[in-house]
Amino acid sequence: MCSRHPTCGSQEELMAERTRAASHPTSRRTRARRGEGGRLYEELLDAAEDLLDSSGENAVTIRAVAQQVGVSNPAVYLHFPDRSALLHTVCLRVWDQLEAYMAAASATAADPVSELTSRCASYIRFGLDHPLRYRLVASGPATKATAHVADVCFRSLRETVQRCAGNGALNGDLTALTRAICACLHGAVSLLLLQPASAWPKDLDRYAHDVADIATRGAISLCADERPLG
Repeated sequence: MCSRHPTCGSQEELMAERTRAASHPTSRRTRARRGEGGRLYEELLDAAEDLLDSSGENAVTIRAVAQQVGVSNPAVYLHFPDRSALLHTVCLRVWDQLEAYMAAASATAADPVSELTSRCASYIRFGLDHPLRYRLVASGPATKATAHVADVCFRSLRETVQRCAGNGALNGDLTALTRAICACLHGAVSLLLLQPASAWPKDLDRYAHDVADIATRGAISLCADERPLG
């Protein structure tokens, strides 16, 4: 009997623990082989985005990302020296996603004006589809990453505005026009993010396209009236 064996109790506990571990495996990640550091890097960023989407920016920490992926904190530090570096990279990744949204939406545009309208609408949809990612990039802590994303996004839209000027739809101060369009887009997203989802328009596609159409047509109207922006 167990009561007669001095070590039986500890052995039973060990066996029970092993049984529990087998029934409920941990999320510990399989150790990466040599040359697979890039895979871990992407998994860490995926985990950071998951945390951001589910709980907001404050939830994105080195410890939380490590636990999410199933690695030690030092494994994360090999890729990101601190939390700021992690958030910096997440911001840059969000921009890549936003640019992909806009590029896909405007890929079949028949002319520069249609392209501009499509890119504007997709900007709004991205912000509403990924509100916490948008907040991090657009209104989060001012970092080199957020400044970089804002600059690249602005220049991307300005290039489209430039193409509209090339076909005669827009003219004048194209930087000022782009700034006004960006204000419309950011305002359209921020207005809804400040409200509960229950107060949002039921048809978000229609909302995004209406605002994009107003921004584009408004810019064209200003140029037709020869009213300078600045």
